[in-house]
Amino acid sequence: MNWIEKEFNLKGIATDVNTFEWEEEDWVNKAPVVLTKVAKRPGGFTLYMKSITQELEWYFSKGLTNIFFKDDGKTLRIEHEDGTYYVDLQPSQELYEFLKEFI
Repeated sequence: MNWIEKEFNLKGIATDVNTFEWEEEDWVNKAPVVLTKVAKRPGGFTLYMKSITQELEWYFSKGLTNIFFKDDGKTLRIEHEDGTYYVDLQPSQELYEFLKEFI
């Protein structure tokens, strides 16, 4: 398989509206994370993130992903097209350029 990986160190908040395990926490469905790596693969990419309690791997597919800057460029959002999960990260033009083929 043709994978291209790039390491990052970006802080953010991951939100998963379908995960019930976080509902009893103070942050309902949200977790502070650090994006450590992105792996591009044919048809999509994977975000590798570390939260306080676990490591996360979120998969995104080309054509089903929205990637955009929000809050006047203060946040880079990567979200599943239907909004079921997304991560808001520190703005990074480098990450945006790395993933722009999936926009």
